[in-house]
Amino acid sequence: MSLAVSRGLVLAITALLGACSNHDDPQAKIAAPQITVGTALASAQSVARALDDYPRALDPQLTTDIPAQRVLDDLFEGLVTLSIDGKPIPGAAASWAHSPDSRTWVFHLREGARWSNGAPLTAEDFLYSWRREVDPKTAAGYAQALAPIVNALDIALGRKPPDMLGVEANDAHTLTVHLVAPTPYLLDLLDQVYLYPVYRPAIERYGDDWVRPEHIVSNGAFTLHEEIIGNRITLSANPFYWDAAHVRLKSVVYYTMPDRAQAVLRYLAGDVQFTDSFAASQRPWLKRTLGDQVVNSPWLGIYMLGFNFKLPPFRDNPPLRRALILAIDRAALTRYLKYGMYEPADTLMPPLAGYQPQHPSWAGLSQLERNALARRLYRQAGYSAEHPLRINISTSVQGADERHYFEAVAAMWRSALGAEVSLDETEFKVLVQNRELRLLPLFLDSWIGDFADPVNFLQLFYSGSSLNYGGYSDARFDTLLDRAAQEPDNLARYRLLEQSEEVLNDDAAYIPLYYYATRHLIKPYVQGWRSNLLDRNLSRYMYIIEHQGR
Repeated sequence: MSLAVSRGLVLAITALLGACSNHDDPQAKIAAPQITVGTALASAQSVARALDDYPRALDPQLTTDIPAQRVLDDLFEGLVTLSIDGKPIPGAAASWAHSPDSRTWVFHLREGARWSNGAPLTAEDFLYSWRREVDPKTAAGYAQALAPIVNALDIALGRKPPDMLGVEANDAHTLTVHLVAPTPYLLDLLDQVYLYPVYRPAIERYGDDWVRPEHIVSNGAFTLHEEIIGNRITLSANPFYWDAAHVRLKSVVYYTMPDRAQAVLRYLAGDVQFTDSFAASQRPWLKRTLGDQVVNSPWLGIYMLGFNFKLPPFRDNPPLRRALILAIDRAALTRYLKYGMYEPADTLMPPLAGYQPQHPSWAGLSQLERNALARRLYRQAGYSAEHPLRINISTSVQGADERHYFEAVAAMWRSALGAEVSLDETEFKVLVQNRELRLLPLFLDSWIGDFADPVNFLQLFYSGSSLNYGGYSDARFDTLLDRAAQEPDNLARYRLLEQSEEVLNDDAAYIPLYYYATRHLIKPYVQGWRSNLLDRNLSRYMYIIEHQGR
């Protein structure tokens, strides 16, 4: 791409941004509500939170999406839960200990732990739930995440029965977990929703309908009071929760608002007090108008595109994959279309203490140099002006904000390579289904880390993983992950994981775009939350301060 073309493209992006800002910001002429905050607790303790999409499922073992995680964090609790700043702390288990080699862990459940119907929560409940997670009949998306537990991977792959899982219920309040190898991130793993306990009698009686408000039994700080599919989910405080005396909210309402601009309008009207996100194009006005109510902080996640290694045109075509990776000006996209909220990504793993991201060789090139190399690779892959690449980017419907971003990506590929690229937007649940069925050649494959360890990102490309939507498979990569799983020294383990990330980059296994950051709107009278790398804010800690105005 020539310098003139680069400048022209930037001007085009800027014009596009201006157009979408005018379209997306009908509230730009609306004055911010005046709010005065006191110091005492408000008499009404209820909070309304906006979700970017409707939860895919409220069954802890069947969900894989962030909206469901938000709700399930309130309804259920694992052996380990999260502190207000996102750190693992005792949950349903009051304490634990491990053997000198860290391969055997013993968890002691709280004597007062109860289900929402008053029944005792026992070690058998966890044993049942974890076996259910790895049982192939459940078709759980995260079954293979339990691989550190003895026999879990063999069970998930159908080679052993679920009752061979390396977990024992020694008595009603003691659970023993046997690990394949020392697992430094075990406590972080145990606060994940797919390891929450579920109530066996309700599942056996009601089947898939056990998650309906009239049937569900949970063990978290809240219970499911009402569910209007596609609209809202209402939770009520659980009087049987072991720490109910310190839960101040009486109710939580989750509204589904995939239209970011609409979510902002509802926030300004006072209908919701805590939003999942807002359109990037709205940030300058929101920051000027709302000040500290606009909350941005690092979030452990990457926004990327995935290749399907089982379908043309990307199967057995590394030059084409590399050409598309190179011909994206990430700095321009994040600067002009994301207002600098996000950091451009050139490798898989977001910044994490102690881990050295493996930046690819092209990261040191200028964009002009990258484009020149991309054109050579594009021709090497068999494409030209006479025979252009024609491809769709499969994404979910996220509103104008993300649509304009991918339109700019398509424009860059068209300008630098001559590729003809279109957008194919579908509902999020349809996109997820089509990814799982391996039907899409090029697709949105963003990932938010479940816990702060690089293995949680690298597992996305492990052969046979249910989360490996592109069907990527490389013996070198798998061997490095297998060796890392057996390595007791965490620094040495990190070095192995860094090598595996380098393999992915050498193979051009994905298209990195940017690293996530949170973008919440939070009313000043909502207290009991704290920005954290995992962006998990449990409603059990939140409370409302006396205030005037909405």
